Amino acid sequence: MSEWVRIGARPKRNCVWLEVYGQGKPKVTGEPWYMPDGVTSVYPFIVDWRPEELPFPVWLAPYNGGKKFGDMLWTGGLALKIVSTGFIEALRAAEVTGYRTFDVEIRDHAGSPVEGYTGFATDPSPGSDIQNIYGQTCQNSAFIATQRVVEALHDHGVDQLDISPYTPD
Repeated sequence: MSEWVRIGARPKRNCVWLEVYGQGKPKVTGEPWYMPDGVTSVYPFIVDWRPEELPFPVWLAPYNGGKKFGDMLWTGGLALKIVSTGFIEALRAAEVTGYRTFDVEIRDHAGSPVEGYTGFATDPSPGSDIQNIYGQTCQNSAFIATQRVVEALHDHGVDQLDISPYTPD
């Protein structure tokens, strides 16, 4: 059995699934989203999570009918990972390596702020406890981690995750 496991958000219907929103966001998924100049795409700033470089605020809010905010939130195909503060506290307590955090604004179905979440990105180096899935160099909605990470999360009550054995292709 591999020491590595795949960790992602629970993709269940009752769980909240997030989408990025902001000025000029198209109503139809897949349509271009441009800055006010009508030329520059917003998506590279979202994918790299550089919202401070946009000329308007962006936030994440549910796009499905789910009500359950888990320890990791599904971001509908975006490579953004959003995790609970308990998730990060567990990693810090265990001195886990291979990640970084960033600020995000989460809103609920009514548009009110939701506290207790942060952005999470893999930032691996050789020997890190957390790595990119399939050795990718870019972010993905899931990641791989050692059994030590799973134990740390469970020890802190962080269990609303999709954890499965990892077998690289």
